[in-house]
Amino acid sequence: MSLDRKLDAWIEAGLIEKATADAIRAHESAAERPTALWAISGLGLLALTLGIILVISANWDRIADWVKLSTHMALLCAAAAAAFWAAGQNRRWVAESALFLTAMLVLGGIALHAQVYQLTGPAWHALLLWLLLAGPALLVGGQTRLAGYLFAAMALLGPTGMAIDTVDKGGIWRLAQGAAMAVPLALIALSLAKQQLAPGFRLALRETGIIATLAAASIAHFAWASNITAAQASDNALRMLAPATVALFTAGLALRSTEFPRALVVPLIVAPVIAAALALAIPHPDHMLSRLVGVAVFIGLWAAIAQGAAASGWNALFAIAVAAIGLRIFIIYIELFGSLAATGGGLILGGGLVVGLTWLWNRIVRRRRAAS
Repeated sequence: MSLDRKLDAWIEAGLIEKATADAIRAHESAAERPTALWAISGLGLLALTLGIILVISANWDRIADWVKLSTHMALLCAAAAAAFWAAGQNRRWVAESALFLTAMLVLGGIALHAQVYQLTGPAWHALLLWLLLAGPALLVGGQTRLAGYLFAAMALLGPTGMAIDTVDKGGIWRLAQGAAMAVPLALIALSLAKQQLAPGFRLALRETGIIATLAAASIAHFAWASNITAAQASDNALRMLAPATVALFTAGLALRSTEFPRALVVPLIVAPVIAAALALAIPHPDHMLSRLVGVAVFIGLWAAIAQGAAASGWNALFAIAVAAIGLRIFIIYIELFGSLAATGGGLILGGGLVVGLTWLWNRIVRRRRAAS
C-alpha cells in the first residue's frame, strides 16, 4: 500500500509515467514474499522451541549427566559438520549460521561441564577458554559480519572480565590488564594485517575495534574528576605500555593500508591512547582545574576525529564526533552551574543550551553532507 501511494504521488508529480509505475508494481508483486505466513510459522516454531526448553528445564535434575553431555556433543558435532558442509557447497549464510551455533554450543558446553563436575571459578576463565576453543574456527571459517562481530565480542569479553576481576592485584597482573586494554586496537590491527580474511569479517573487526577504542578513551576521561595519586598513576602507566605498543603497530599497518584513511590514523588509533594516558597516568587531584583540562583533552580528541572524518568522507563518524562535543559542553554547564540547574532559570538556560546545541549540530551535519 505504501508503494502504491508513492507511485501515485510520483505520477501526479510528473516524475514517472503510468506505464513505468505499472511495471514497478508488477516487478514488486512477483518478488513479494509471504511475510505474514513466515511470521506465523516463525511464531509457531518459537513456541515449539520454548515448549521443549521448558520441558527439559523442568526435568533437568532427572536427566543423567551422560545424557546431557552426549547430547551436547552430538549437537556440537552436527553444527560443526553443517558449517563444513555448507561452506563446501558455497552456501555462505547457512555456513555462517551453523558456525555461529557451533561457537554458542562451545560456550554452552563449558557451562554444562562446569555444572556436571561442580567446577567453580571466575567467569572470565570460561570466556577465555571459549575464545581459545571457538575463536580459531571463526577466524578460519568466518565470512560475514555475523561471525566477525561474534569473534570480536569473544575477544573483548574474556580479557575485560579478567581486567575488572584482577584490578586490585599488582605485579604481572598490571601487564595483563594492559593487554586487555589493547584488545580493541588489536582487532583493528588484525583486520588490516590479515587480508586473507573475508571483507565482511574484517570490516566487523575494524568497526568493533574503533567503537571499543573510542568508548574506552571516553570512559577514561572520567578519571579527570577523580584523585589520581602518584602510585595509581605509576600503575596505570604500566598498564598503558601494551595499548601504546599495539597502537603504534596498528598505526603502521594503517598507514600502509589502502583501506584505512590516512587522515583518521592518528585521531582513531593514536589519539585515544594518548587521551587515556593523560587521564590515567598523570597524577592530579579532583579539582576544577583538572576537570577543565580533561574537558579540553576530550574536546580536542573528538575535534581531531571530526576533522579526520570530514577529510575522509566518513559523515556518520563526523556527526557522532560533533554530537560528542556538544554533549560534553552541556555536561560542563551542569558541572559549573549544578546548583543553578535545579532552579527555574537554570532549567530555562539548560533547555536553551540543549536546543541551541542541537540546532548547531544539525546545521553542521547538514553542511557536511551537502559538501560531500
